[in-house]
Amino acid sequence: MEQRKNLQPNTALEALGIVAILAAMNYLIIRAVLLERANYSAIDGVFALLVLLAEGFILFHGIGYSMTVLMSQKKAQNLTAILKNSKPMEEKKQPAVAILIPARHEPREVLDKTFLTVNNIEYANKRIYFLDDSTEERYHKEAEELTREYRITLFRRAKPRHGAKAGIINDFLEQMTEKYLVIFDADTNPMPDFLNPLVPIMEANEKLSFIQTPQFYTNIETNRVARAAVLQQAVFYEYICDGKGIVDSTFCCGTNVILRVSALRAIGGMDETTVTEDFATSFSLHTHGFSSLYYNHVCAFGMGPEDLIGYFTQQFRWAAGTSHVFKKLAVQFFTKPFSLRPGQWFQYLLSSTYYWGGLAYFILILGPLLYIFFRAPSFFIHPSVYFLSFLPYIVLSMSIFYFSLRKRNYKPHDVITGQLLGATAFFVHLEAALAALLGFKIAFGITSKVKEEAVPYRVLWPQLTILTACFIAAVWAVNRFVYEHEPALIMNGFWAFWNFLIFTSVFYFNKKIK
Repeated sequence: MEQRKNLQPNTALEALGIVAILAAMNYLIIRAVLLERANYSAIDGVFALLVLLAEGFILFHGIGYSMTVLMSQKKAQNLTAILKNSKPMEEKKQPAVAILIPARHEPREVLDKTFLTVNNIEYANKRIYFLDDSTEERYHKEAEELTREYRITLFRRAKPRHGAKAGIINDFLEQMTEKYLVIFDADTNPMPDFLNPLVPIMEANEKLSFIQTPQFYTNIETNRVARAAVLQQAVFYEYICDGKGIVDSTFCCGTNVILRVSALRAIGGMDETTVTEDFATSFSLHTHGFSSLYYNHVCAFGMGPEDLIGYFTQQFRWAAGTSHVFKKLAVQFFTKPFSLRPGQWFQYLLSSTYYWGGLAYFILILGPLLYIFFRAPSFFIHPSVYFLSFLPYIVLSMSIFYFSLRKRNYKPHDVITGQLLGATAFFVHLEAALAALLGFKIAFGITSKVKEEAVPYRVLWPQLTILTACFIAAVWAVNRFVYEHEPALIMNGFWAFWNFLIFTSVFYFNKKIK
């Protein structure tokens, strides 16, 4: 993926963002007023309220996205000023940096590339550690052979295993002497100059706890899932992280990051209570008064999930982890409301509830189906009023989304592909969020880097069930309209058919490219 260079503020994008926010608020107000005035039975009223809440959730995140994109326009100027004030360091003055590669049961061919590129990092005062958390003998043997070959220090736990990735990092943290630590996933290949711009920035600000850099995948040309996954993340790394940085709420993404050891020790180390230890640790650092920075230059490349199972495993972990942190966030807000500034609270609320969109999307999928099959209310306003209030928002919000990514040289086809892959994971997001909120134990899952065959379609039963139901509903809506002439049938039939088209993409992503 080529480096993005066009980082200057854009007046047209800012104007679109402001108008889109106003359009979203207008739509919500109209929907709420008409719901309050509607005469529904108790059951119909409950479902109508659920639909409105689901729409409200989607619009809330749409507004949050627009605001974050607007804020990101200022970040380029701020980062330029920071880089201007940070000077290259003489070799003899370089602080010690520990480069950590935590891994568990990673294939030798993956580690080999990572060790090679990490060794090539141009920084004299560095030491590389392989944190091997494997439990199988063959991985132990491979780790010992590779670390000898590349002259990397091998670290294994002296304590019983705890806390997965966060646990082994904390065990290492107890005995390390370096001032900074860098974390790379086992499949990450950093650029040789990774540390050169980052260490001077850390040295210039004692309150800066970490600097996060973006990640892009190298296996995007031959694998559909990996390509769509990186394009799905593009908006996060290209805009969201920049926008969060304006209000000091950039969070650690677990790889391609440099952290201050003293800051980690001040909060008791990496958070071991969640599968997204990076996100939870960032929240703890910010509530303890430390700051963070997002450095929007591609400094490392990794490997994306290569099949739907790998992608769903990744999404489940992220959805469950961020939802679990929401509970911590809620407790912190009510017990220590001034531990974060309002802008930080808002950004953490957006991040910790993002994957609840699976539940909201599920409700919006059910809406047209229930109306078409059972006459339960879904869109309970006249189609003309609905489109006059909804179309301005959807057109403006999608314009921001595509225009902002087009500005960073992404093609509309690629962006749509990323959106379709995200839609196929709605059931995973729903399941993970509910499991985390209800307190079910969630294991730490590692995204597979090994190429697999197509996923058996019995595994994809939620997506295929929705696809079939939406197609039948669309056909039935047309049949009912011929005899009943009810305009709402056309509206609901359209959304049923739209959802059917979206879920047909599961066949595209489940076909392996040779």
